[in-house]
Amino acid sequence: MDYNVIIEQGRSKENDAIIDFLIPECKGYTLDIGANAGYLISKLPNAIGVDNSPIVVNKAKELGRNVILIKDKLPFEDKTFDTVVLSCVLEQCDDWEKVLIEALRVCKEKVIGINPIPEKSPWGFVGGWVKSVIKPDYLKSFYGATIQYPDIAGKYYFEIFAQ
Repeated sequence: MDYNVIIEQGRSKENDAIIDFLIPECKGYTLDIGANAGYLISKLPNAIGVDNSPIVVNKAKELGRNVILIKDKLPFEDKTFDTVVLSCVLEQCDDWEKVLIEALRVCKEKVIGINPIPEKSPWGFVGGWVKSVIKPDYLKSFYGATIQYPDIAGKYYFEIFAQ
């Protein structure tokens, strides 16, 4: 998907709130999948991003941010990152399971995600939010991972703990 919407501070209150919420949740070496122009990673001391849009990756490079263009598999070894972020990503993927499995593969500790775009996909529709899409038992088959839905952010936020 080649898109040209650049996410930066001040673009929208919702985007700013998501970034402000995610910053303290990111611990250690962090990978932001779907990093856009790297707004989140610019706020973290030890982070890298990936995105599949050449337009936003070029913008990230102009801003001096470490965002890599990807098209398929993540170019990292297993268990490279302490935290992997999937912010507003899974609900936009043709194959969200493939993306989630890749995130789990490169994660040592925790995958965190937020999917607050109800009008875009079944992830946000009544009866179809994240908790009903990613079933806890489903994740056990992938790296022994477990998922939690903390009350801190409502029905769109999730944390997946790797084994």
